[in-house]
Amino acid sequence: MDMESIFESVREAPLLMQLGVVFLISLVPFLEGYVAAPAGIFIGFPAIPTIVAASLGNWLSVMAVVALYGKLRKRKRDKPESERSKKRMEKARKLFNKYGVPGVALIGPLVFGHHIGAFISLVSGASRQYVALWMTIGVLVWTIAAGALATAGVDLASRVH
Repeated sequence: MDMESIFESVREAPLLMQLGVVFLISLVPFLEGYVAAPAGIFIGFPAIPTIVAASLGNWLSVMAVVALYGKLRKRKRDKPESERSKKRMEKARKLFNKYGVPGVALIGPLVFGHHIGAFISLVSGASRQYVALWMTIGVLVWTIAAGALATAGVDLASRVH
């Protein structure tokens, strides 16, 4: 089975199944809403429901990090860090020290994603409510922007053909 036939079968799936796939992709750290929304739109899913599903999935998984912060922190302390993970954490801390929670929420996805950004913000002493607010804003800004750009790209490509 080639990729085109897989894409075609996904395009023909019921809308709720399509949105479910986008939702599941957006739950995954480093894929998140800003990858899931454009992927769904490029495949041919309707833009607005796709952006909503991607935003919701990404937001829920980031809020899980915020809600479970205490348990994650203990687990992280007990687990040895890889060299790559240490470098990401250092970049995240520098970004946090320079721009605070808003900067981590809005700039962080370029470097390490919302999940690590939320964790770094919490480790650095920011309140859960403040982190939740700014991570919500960050998820929405990134997912809506990526979805809008993907929609514009699809529209432009359809005009060229």
